[in-house]
Amino acid sequence: MTFSELLSDIEGLKGKKLRSIRPGAEITVEDVDRLEDRLVIITADGKRKTRPLSEIQNLWERLCTSAAVHVDSALGGSGSSRNQPETILANLPFMEWLNYGGRKHIAFVGRATHESGTLKQMDSVEAESLKKRLKEGVETTELSTVIVVASDIRQAAENLEAATGLPVEALDSGLYKRDHSGSRVLLVAASSLPSEITPGTYAVIRAKSIPENTLPIQIADQTLYPMTSGGMNIMVLAPPQT
Repeated sequence: MTFSELLSDIEGLKGKKLRSIRPGAEITVEDVDRLEDRLVIITADGKRKTRPLSEIQNLWERLCTSAAVHVDSALGGSGSSRNQPETILANLPFMEWLNYGGRKHIAFVGRATHESGTLKQMDSVEAESLKKRLKEGVETTELSTVIVVASDIRQAAENLEAATGLPVEALDSGLYKRDHSGSRVLLVAASSLPSEITPGTYAVIRAKSIPENTLPIQIADQTLYPMTSGGMNIMVLAPPQT
């Protein structure tokens, strides 16, 4: 799901009175104005207010990379009405909420588990599993890297965006990056590499020595030695100079 698709789902909430996780703070989405980059909402007391779509995008990007998100922390304590974007997201059918560390969190579960315009508290068994993931956090200090050599770089970028829900970052002509869930995916146009480098997905590994009979290539300022054999595609990262 992409951010644009998320906005389309929010547009489907227009006109519905949305319950808040915190009782008494119901809102109604009046409009999703993409041109003006804002949401128009009606509060429980009938006041018409606007909120920037950048808040929703910020939360969406965090939801795509984290097990769950505490909205107040994610938005930096941006005022007493920061529960409004939380309410909008929590009322989508693929979002659920839970309490963790005495604070409300929302989670993107990736499938419809309740009707649009309603809330769903996460099942206790699933919540405990998610809390464990939150507690453990990311223990690795270095991202694992995967390189996708694409014959159609534009299509590859669109596919990666659709899979992660997040836009890719252009590093150079024919080179894109997306960090997601502890991994770094580099998309490389096959036309920018020597012809013997076939399109496909390559795992990047470290080695103590340079493999024999392999020619180095440069990708994202790194020297790599591609190897393809028996259905295995890897790129060996050059060992550090001593």
